[in-house]
Amino acid sequence: MSYYFSRKNLSVALLGFASGLPILMTLSTFSYWLSTLGVQKSAIGLASLLGLPYLLKFLWAPLLDLFSMPLFGQLGHRKGWILLFLIIIAGIFFALAFIDPAKNPYLLGILIFLLATASASLDIVVDAYRIDFLDEETQAYGASSYLFMYRIAMLLMGAGVLALSDFYSWSLIFQGVGLLFILIVLLTLLIEEPKREVVIEEGEAPLAAPLKRFMEGFIQFFKRDKALFFLLLVVCYKLPDAVSGIMVTPFYHEMGYSGAEIGAVTKIYGLIATLLGAFLAATIIHQLGLYRSLIISAVLIGLTNLGYLLIIAKPNLWMLMVAISGENFISGFSSALFIMFLGLLCDRNASATQYALLSALASFGLRVFGGASGFLAEGLGWEGFFISTAIFFIPSLLLILFLKPSIVKMKVPTS
Repeated sequence: MSYYFSRKNLSVALLGFASGLPILMTLSTFSYWLSTLGVQKSAIGLASLLGLPYLLKFLWAPLLDLFSMPLFGQLGHRKGWILLFLIIIAGIFFALAFIDPAKNPYLLGILIFLLATASASLDIVVDAYRIDFLDEETQAYGASSYLFMYRIAMLLMGAGVLALSDFYSWSLIFQGVGLLFILIVLLTLLIEEPKREVVIEEGEAPLAAPLKRFMEGFIQFFKRDKALFFLLLVVCYKLPDAVSGIMVTPFYHEMGYSGAEIGAVTKIYGLIATLLGAFLAATIIHQLGLYRSLIISAVLIGLTNLGYLLIIAKPNLWMLMVAISGENFISGFSSALFIMFLGLLCDRNASATQYALLSALASFGLRVFGGASGFLAEGLGWEGFFISTAIFFIPSLLLILFLKPSIVKMKVPTS
């Protein structure tokens, strides 16, 4: 227990908090802000494409691993990049505070795109920092602290910001977030730079080392039987959530819920349901096996979207809680299952590269198909929208059935 309060672990926890803060400004918090401004659903859906840097971040990750930041490099390789991206993110939030999105929609789009790029880059360096900084005995503790603070930060930018928006202007809120990042910058100056070794083969150009590792991991994955179908499954698995997820916060707003109600129920209560689903995932997987768990999860990911019809029928707080209970519990279970499944798809000697690629593909549906969600909502209405997204589980279900012989051979970790 004492390790959790050690300087090493607190450093990792701080960076987890910093990484978790910006992401919702490209997802639900951003879409809610746009809905309060009267932006059309189609435009809100398309705005999710501004988060594409999260999908493509693996492309420039080798460069951040190889080159030091000129301005802050003397403070350390990892630390220098972290400080740069934190300062950029702080500056973007201050810029958001002082623009009129109605008069400057293109500038708003540029700022959110830059925020996503800086945030995705920060994630790359923070993950590398955590892996370099912690030894094998403390990796589990560090990962736990990182994820806990990441979730706390998302809670703050989700429930916290939505609740505050009922009482304060968005400009004031963004200034507050900018100041919070300045505080994080000052605290980051106090953390240690991890020791790291860059192994380059004799006669190999420095730039070729990360590129070679990247390509070898990619080629190795495609040697797997039915590799392309596994990639399609990764893209399709959470497709119902990807298409509906961008629009649920504007949906709540249109149904008459206040920012405080949305924050309390969907973010705080929803987080509890998510964590419960994730906690029970291991027990369920070991009882049912990987194949059956994937089948059940794929179907329920789609069918839980029908819970939003309860809100349309009777938009009160109880119906909101019922819908959120089912959706978030299944989300927690399916996410934990999916993370484990991605890990099983990776080869041990190329896990970092392959996991980066698979996680990027997993974000594809959210960032690309989610962009069309606004047009669906406008064309079909909310009832038709949620019914249509519910059936999006069919592609992943068919792929799981097709891949059954390969899936049943996968060994599920026992601990």
